Amino acid sequence: MLKEKDHISTLDDKTPLVSPGNYSPVTVYMEDTLGAIFLGILAVILLIGWRRAESRNRRLMDQLRG
Repeated sequence: MLKEKDHISTLDDKTPLVSPGNYSPVTVYMEDTLGAIFLGILAVILLIGWRRAESRNRRLMDQLRG
């Protein structure tokens, strides 16, 4: 029981104080933005490559069938 109270008090100590007017639930830094843009571009490139490979495989399957 005492251990649970200690755990709760440490969580309360780590929780930042919130005052009206200056609280932002999301903090975005420039490095985060650049990383997200990079990962988005990489995902689009990989998606295009995957779709082209699927298309090529379908054409090869059609040639083998008939």
